[in-house]
Amino acid sequence: MNLVGKCPPSPAELDAAADRGFDSVELHLRPPDLDDVAATAARVEQSPVSAASVHTLHARPDDPEPFHQSDALAERLDAYLVVHSQYAQHTHTALLDSYDFAAPCGYENNPGASQFSLANLVLDRGHDLVLDTAHLFMSEPAYLDSLTTLLRDYGDQIRAVHFTDGTVLADGLAFGDGDIPLERTADVLDTRFDGAVVLEVMPDDQADARRRVLEWLD
Repeated sequence: MNLVGKCPPSPAELDAAADRGFDSVELHLRPPDLDDVAATAARVEQSPVSAASVHTLHARPDDPEPFHQSDALAERLDAYLVVHSQYAQHTHTALLDSYDFAAPCGYENNPGASQFSLANLVLDRGHDLVLDTAHLFMSEPAYLDSLTTLLRDYGDQIRAVHFTDGTVLADGLAFGDGDIPLERTADVLDTRFDGAVVLEVMPDDQADARRRVLEWLD
């Protein structure tokens, strides 16, 4: 697997990601980052890291412009588009898909979305899934079984994974601050997945997360 950092597309944040040992990152967008897509793309292109993926803004699903702008940035950077918003449910997938994204893209699983729901609303409709491990942990009591099954049965539709710690009530925690069986998760990913694994913890915690994963897989 390819371990990827996550940060906003500012020069200082991109430089810091490289200092943490990452060659590539997922871009965490803020509204001003899309005021001038060309300028934002240039900042990334001039930085020491590449963009593996671009996360859409957390926009309302019936407001197409932020999704179009996020897509334009991903296409320009030859990056994967993570389609996800706190305001969108998987029942909005058909609406979002109507925006006809130009970049290759996948829909991130929401907290509370079961394996059954993801199969019916995303995967069996032919869409890619961006598999967030903490969101799956919040949704499935048999978390490791569900993770293994999704990667086994739909591996060709999962091209990016978000890896973080969490509890049944919270996600995005630093490694060791939650209840997810992290080492066993890393082993499942190492065995069944060879794509981008975004260490989706706060920037200051990403170097430690990267170190831990590399030690577990050594």
